[in-house]
Amino acid sequence: MSLLAKVLRRDCRQVLEPRRSCVGGVAFVSRLHQLPKLSGSPSLEGQKEAAARAEDKDDDDEEMGAASDRGARGLLLDACQHPSHQRVRSLREMPGPKTFSNLVEFFWKDGFSRIHEIQQKHVREYGKIFKSHFGPKLVVSIADRDMVAQVLREEGSAPQRADMDSWQEYRDLRGRATGLISAEGEQWLKMRRVLRQKMVKPKDVAIFSGGVNEVIADLIKRIHILRNQEEDGETVTNVNSLFFKYSMEGVATVLYECRLGCLENQIPQNTVEYIEALELMFSSFKTTMYAGAIPKWLRPIIPKPWREFCRSWDGLFRFSQIHVDNKLRDIKSLLDQGKEVDGGLLTTLLNSKELTVEEIYANMTEMLLAGVDTTSFTLSWATYLLAKHPEVQHSVYKEIVNNLGKDKIPDAHDVPNLPMIRALLKETLRPSWHSVIMLHHIRKRISH
Repeated sequence: MSLLAKVLRRDCRQVLEPRRSCVGGVAFVSRLHQLPKLSGSPSLEGQKEAAARAEDKDDDDEEMGAASDRGARGLLLDACQHPSHQRVRSLREMPGPKTFSNLVEFFWKDGFSRIHEIQQKHVREYGKIFKSHFGPKLVVSIADRDMVAQVLREEGSAPQRADMDSWQEYRDLRGRATGLISAEGEQWLKMRRVLRQKMVKPKDVAIFSGGVNEVIADLIKRIHILRNQEEDGETVTNVNSLFFKYSMEGVATVLYECRLGCLENQIPQNTVEYIEALELMFSSFKTTMYAGAIPKWLRPIIPKPWREFCRSWDGLFRFSQIHVDNKLRDIKSLLDQGKEVDGGLLTTLLNSKELTVEEIYANMTEMLLAGVDTTSFTLSWATYLLAKHPEVQHSVYKEIVNNLGKDKIPDAHDVPNLPMIRALLKETLRPSWHSVIMLHHIRKRISH
């Protein structure tokens, strides 16, 4: 029997599915890359050692894993003299930060800006599985890569993420549809089946390389302009902002099949308004979306977070609606002229009619929201690592020159010939400064 199966057997619903008496229970899965070795709580050391001895009798050495993993097992198992007497600790017994201290940490001390540090602190104090409260939400956190992997494998074809009550409430309030991020269950599965036709297979994604290359060319021009504006003629002072605009331009090129002008000297006003709405969404994320920590009854007393949350979504949807409607008019014009309609993702969605127009609005909005900051942060870290390791930067350059030449603009077909580029991105996403957070409901018993 595997580790996670033992940890979650029998009473796993007590651990990962709070009873009905709990308000808004949800399973919270957090994964920390390169987790530090855990010493655990002194009061639990005896349990850890006993659990390790019991595991020795029941499992072979390969299944047992490293000594640090034995410590994690002890956090949930009260071990007796034999594995058959081990029991899963109940939710009441599960360790974790106090509700008040957690709220102070996140809302008074702005813990949302250092979530990764707080996660690591809690793992050191409470182990790899612990509970927390965020306002009315009770969550259970798992900070172990192997356990997270097994939880995700058991989800089935239509996983259910954590409560996104504020997102759904906004959509109900405005009469908006859900998209790939906010949809759940069969609705999510339906949308994924439609969208994956143009966004999952490498051969389908390859058609976007031409448009993305045009954006990259504008990025390079923009870098030269910014460098020339500096006294030393070399430094680009705000790399994060530059990559944010590049990512928005690149993602929009794929989604909307048009350019937004994010890399121009004078950014169009409607694009400026969208950027402002996007920044407002990210800033209000911590108080409205994150586990619904501000309940509805507090809104008359603290109205600003919810008001700004709705205003940011209004701006995001309005921007997407403008571009979707423009594409609809273009398609209608071509059809009226008897011309063939062909295009990328948005054109395919509008022609296929597998999604309603409202669902297309929602998906374009949510995918642009999801794609911008993830892309820009990855590029920022990759640039930092290349600057930190000039020998790797030189190796990447040599690979490109040797395999493609100095003057060739690469496309999707060249990617297999550039393994160092792929390795660079994987290494960028690997280290311990990344904190990956996934919110999921666990709806069934997990076993080996």
